[in-house]
Amino acid sequence: MRHVKPPIVALAVVVAGACAGFLTASAQPRVEITPFAGYYIASDIYNTYSATGNSNIGVLNSFMWGARLTASVPHGGIEFAYTRTGSDIKINNVQPGQPRDNIGRVDFDNYDINFIGYQRTANPRVTPYGVFGFGWSATHPEIASDFLTNGRQPEGNTLFNFNFGLGFRVAMSEKISTRFEGKWRVTQTNITTSNGYWCDPYGFCYSYASDWYNSGELTAGISYALR
Repeated sequence: MRHVKPPIVALAVVVAGACAGFLTASAQPRVEITPFAGYYIASDIYNTYSATGNSNIGVLNSFMWGARLTASVPHGGIEFAYTRTGSDIKINNVQPGQPRDNIGRVDFDNYDINFIGYQRTANPRVTPYGVFGFGWSATHPEIASDFLTNGRQPEGNTLFNFNFGLGFRVAMSEKISTRFEGKWRVTQTNITTSNGYWCDPYGFCYSYASDWYNSGELTAGISYALR
């Protein structure tokens, strides 16, 4: 994996300028802060095929949490979001000689700039919306010492990702509302399936399942309007 490339930084600067233009053009946007928690739906990292059977290495589903700062007008909004996810890494089919299925853990710090489109309904308290965004993920892997091939922990990386999803907001009062959201996140690993691989100390090698890592997020939060 490589660190995030300069064009991504340039793109973030452009979007930041667009956000500033949105806030300037919109008269008194609604500004909300939303702490949230939810369920992280992970996927496989590596696949392998051997004489003893198929196997893969995946990140387990887990708890997730974060916060969003949103500026919105009746038909749309822009937000900055932070999401923390972390899960155990396991082998789903232990091969002969491997001591166990749990080989470590990886944590993700996700930072996103999201664009929201609201859809009005007959019920003024309920507002469905669609969301699309992009940002970066800082990875923090930690592999069990007996699964390290060179005695050194793998380095963390900063990787580009984008996300999209659907949700709805329910107004509880003028200041407080609840927010429910389902989202799919795609993270670029910067390693192609054909040449990216990892071998454990027990003689088994695994190739990357994909050069894009996919994950799902189901979240619920409480929004408080700062203005």
